[in-house]
Amino acid sequence: MIKKIANFIIPFVITTIILLVYFYLAHGLPVAHELEKTNIISVQIVQGNETINLTGDEDIEKAVNVAKVLSFRFGEANDRPADTTCTFYQRDGSKIEIGANNDTIFKNGKQYVGVNESCRFFGNVIQGLFFSETLQDGKLYN
Repeated sequence: MIKKIANFIIPFVITTIILLVYFYLAHGLPVAHELEKTNIISVQIVQGNETINLTGDEDIEKAVNVAKVLSFRFGEANDRPADTTCTFYQRDGSKIEIGANNDTIFKNGKQYVGVNESCRFFGNVIQGLFFSETLQDGKLYN
């Protein structure tokens, strides 16, 4: 009986570990996993020298969803500043600051290496949704 259980559990555990490692290598780890639109009361977005404040539920939901696309890997990030930064103000009075440049993600003062073009995607979607007037000849910010 114990041998049958071990024959099932050992391959299951090994397969699970292999899949977790593959997922990390392919997709990285999500940056904004704790963001919930119901806990956010406002969002301040800064891109370049433009700043906007969002208080509408629909705009806050869009900003939260865009921030959730950011994924990172452990490693050494560059020291350039963020091109786009979203500051999420929560109901409990705390804030979460998430930003990115072309290849680095910033979260609450820490830097992470971005994965799979998620940094550029983040900046471009933020620009397209909230700063569309800054598009010049269809050229995106990043």
